[in-house]
Amino acid sequence: MIQSLLSPCRTACKFASSSLLSFALDYCLFLLFSAAAGNWAWGLLLSNVAARLVSACFNYTLNKYLVFRRSGRASRDLPQYLLLAAGILLANSLLLQALSALGLAAPAAKLITEMTLFVVSFLVQTLVIFRKKQPGK
Repeated sequence: MIQSLLSPCRTACKFASSSLLSFALDYCLFLLFSAAAGNWAWGLLLSNVAARLVSACFNYTLNKYLVFRRSGRASRDLPQYLLLAAGILLANSLLLQALSALGLAAPAAKLITEMTLFVVSFLVQTLVIFRKKQPGK
């Protein structure tokens, strides 16, 4: 009984840890790539995209094998994960803009946005992408 109650908490803590590690990788790569790009006009954008792509692959791998403990081919869950990542990026931009337009200071808007999308991402990955298979299905 207690084991079944603790399992979702353990999963949520592992998910938070993988998210934090992925953020750290994303940030470090962004700094490295943007320093290498110098003052090139597209440097900032490409540095952000490149860092996000690498950190998304890292995050997918951590979540699949360590957080949700799924094995097997990526042909089903990787496209779903990539769609989620693109949706989160779009939602992040839109929600941040909307909260800022409502008069919220950028740091507060960013925190609310990130916390909201963290929960959304966790739920989608738990209930859809890496869901446990039902016996007999």
